[in-house]
Amino acid sequence: MTKYYPINLVLKNKRCVVIGAGVVAERKARRLLECQAKVLVIAPDATRGLKALADKGKIVFKQRVFDPADLKGAYLVIAATADRKINAAVSSYCLKKNILVNIVDSPRECNFILPSIVRRGDLTIAISTNGVSPALSKKIRKDLESIFGVEYAALLKIMKKIRPQALKKVKSMSARKKFFNKMLEPGMLGLLKKHKTRQAMRKLRKYLDDAGT
Repeated sequence: MTKYYPINLVLKNKRCVVIGAGVVAERKARRLLECQAKVLVIAPDATRGLKALADKGKIVFKQRVFDPADLKGAYLVIAATADRKINAAVSSYCLKKNILVNIVDSPRECNFILPSIVRRGDLTIAISTNGVSPALSKKIRKDLESIFGVEYAALLKIMKKIRPQALKKVKSMSARKKFFNKMLEPGMLGLLKKHKTRQAMRKLRKYLDDAGT
């Protein structure tokens, strides 16, 4: 059985093509946009959401039948159509050209598969069953969504600000480690869960002052 290598790709300004424009294709296109990719969608018709994105200039939408020439220069391709012939053509072209390709619901035609994802700001948790059970991946994703709430996004936002200051101010490695562990205490997450960001920041400032002395 195929073993996949987990990896996070930089897609900023990369040409990414989505073949198909239904609900699934829209979800894939939006995920690519989150990563600042340059997204081209090709299909005879599209969802309202995709058309709205095209009208706003967020994506390029070509309202027509797919042509293999559309894939020239692509960095990553996702086919989300119900037409097996189109999906096979997309897969064949991309595999020959060493282009990253994902055919929705057909792992054997892909050279990468997409995990289920829980995203909370800068926190991304990916779940994969190697394509064996998407239903199990979905269940685990839902379980994790109930565990990791918006407070984790808030915590990482604060850490982005505080971490450079801590590295500069706290010279002792043990004191620095203790400070970072304090940031992860349940009480801190509790404050952020209640949207008490200012109170959490005051607490962290005190922790930082104490760690630096």
